[in-house]
Amino acid sequence: MNKKRIIWLVPVFVMAFAMSACKSDDDGGGDGIGPTLNLSGDVYNKNGSLYNGNKDTLISNVGGSGTIRGGKLTFTANIPNKMESLTLLLIDMDRRLGYNVFSPAGYDPGDTTAAELVFANLKKTLPNATSTMEEIRYIWVDRDCEVKGKNIPSVPINGISVKVPNYTLPLKKGWNAVSMITMFTIAGGTPGGTLVIGTGDSENCKWVFE
Repeated sequence: MNKKRIIWLVPVFVMAFAMSACKSDDDGGGDGIGPTLNLSGDVYNKNGSLYNGNKDTLISNVGGSGTIRGGKLTFTANIPNKMESLTLLLIDMDRRLGYNVFSPAGYDPGDTTAAELVFANLKKTLPNATSTMEEIRYIWVDRDCEVKGKNIPSVPINGISVKVPNYTLPLKKGWNAVSMITMFTIAGGTPGGTLVIGTGDSENCKWVFE
């Protein structure tokens, strides 16, 4: 069925990811990043313009070290200095986002501990995003594990009902890129959308100041 894409002015904090970057239960996924997280790239302002300033220190909740020089980010982190249950971490992510996609999931093994990289005011997402929203979240786990979401009810995002297909996150011990994509569409005059959750980084996403 053909669907026409329309432009929606949706805030940039909406989690979303490029379909081509997402790996789910249909294509294996679970490559993982490894014990050391090395991040780099240009930094953008929220309006989509390039940031060209400097920050001597990047503050994160997992430790690590990094800077921004001439608008380019570099950051390295190893084992996080603070961890919690993976289940509680993703449930808290649901709470912060305002919709319920991780809370109903199954976690195997259930006692996996994890941490999510969070900068004070910087996210890897699409600058000046419109009808397709992307964001990457980097998550560390203490062992190989799997998160499965099935039969998740549609969630409301900015007043639009968005479907959530079944997903599998095969996370490897160490750092992983968890990706999601929200594509807003219109069919038969009714707005809707699809939120795809998977693993893998995205070339579309940039480091953006909130």
